[in-house]
Amino acid sequence: MTSAIDSALNDYLSAYKDLIETDRDDPERDDRSITLSFPFHLAAGHRVEVTITDCGSGRCLISDSARTLGEIEAAGYSVTHQMKERLEALARPYGIRFVDTHLVLESTHQDLGLSIQTFLETSKTIGDVYLVHRRRTEDSAQELVSQLKTILNSAKLLYRPKQKIQGKHEAHMIDLLVPPNGLPGLALSVLGGQNTHALAQVWYCKCDDIRLAAANKNIKLALIYDVRHDAWSEASKGYLEEKANLVLPGNSIEELPERLVAEGVIRSTAKQRRTKRSRS
Repeated sequence: MTSAIDSALNDYLSAYKDLIETDRDDPERDDRSITLSFPFHLAAGHRVEVTITDCGSGRCLISDSARTLGEIEAAGYSVTHQMKERLEALARPYGIRFVDTHLVLESTHQDLGLSIQTFLETSKTIGDVYLVHRRRTEDSAQELVSQLKTILNSAKLLYRPKQKIQGKHEAHMIDLLVPPNGLPGLALSVLGGQNTHALAQVWYCKCDDIRLAAANKNIKLALIYDVRHDAWSEASKGYLEEKANLVLPGNSIEELPERLVAEGVIRSTAKQRRTKRSRS
């Protein structure tokens, strides 16, 4: 008599088999390769796909067809030599290696089932290392933006979230924009990401482009760089500080009101008192 546990296992295996999608690359030309799409998803939301090619003599090659690195690049990362070395270190203990941008594993026909499972788990782990980090970084950046909104509200500054500001050559997305209103305006953005040095260089150019537009001459640029999950070198911070009016690490945003007073975006208490006396 089949136990409930055996029945549950059989039901699962049957359902799992139905969820696997297969696709032969080109059955008319070559029936040696097949692509399997598994019901496992990367952090980006896409299914993990594996291509198996029969090499003859009882051996086959398992590959991701460059999909894993492709997902990482699609998430906005540059696959540097250093990143590649870290990823190879994750794959090496399982006999998996990179050939150019392809993740590959050689297997015998006899071990193919276990090899596919090993490859599936490893490729998902490698893909998620950066994709999960990106999601954590985005959540952290949004938390900082929320804290900055509270500070601007306390300073009674009217701002618009997620606005584009037109530079000389193109428009740039800004997290919080305070339009000029008798005092200088403020374009404030939170920066965070794995490749922080490249990000700093990008904003070095963005700040220049924003400043070159005559319409932005009375807008101060403020950049808050997230330090909770990302490392910023002195060179990277130097790029930001050279072009922005105000640069702060995310763990020092309590200094923002004082810095905004110094930049003239917030009227100081002393100036407010003098203005009231002159009006009276």
